Amino acid sequence: MTGERETIQPPHFVISSEGEILGEDTPENQELVRRVVACVNACDGITTEELENGIIEDMRRVIAQTAPLLQERSQMTDLLQREIRAEITARQKKS
Repeated sequence: MTGERETIQPPHFVISSEGEILGEDTPENQELVRRVVACVNACDGITTEELENGIIEDMRRVIAQTAPLLQERSQMTDLLQREIRAEITARQKKS
């Protein structure tokens, strides 16, 4: 991936405040409306300035860095819990 963004051709429709298509009702336009609505909902609480300044890319980068660490921590926690249970079971059998 070169970092280039796909150019989106201008649609030939308007989205009403209720999310309805006013204009050309094509499968492509319906999918674009669906995407716009999903983006608006996902960005609830984020200011336009934050969006323009790249907050989404920043969040994606942080998640990409953090997710593997959290997954490793979870796996280590699971392993430790199994070892503790095995030790408790072994001690109970000795009693």
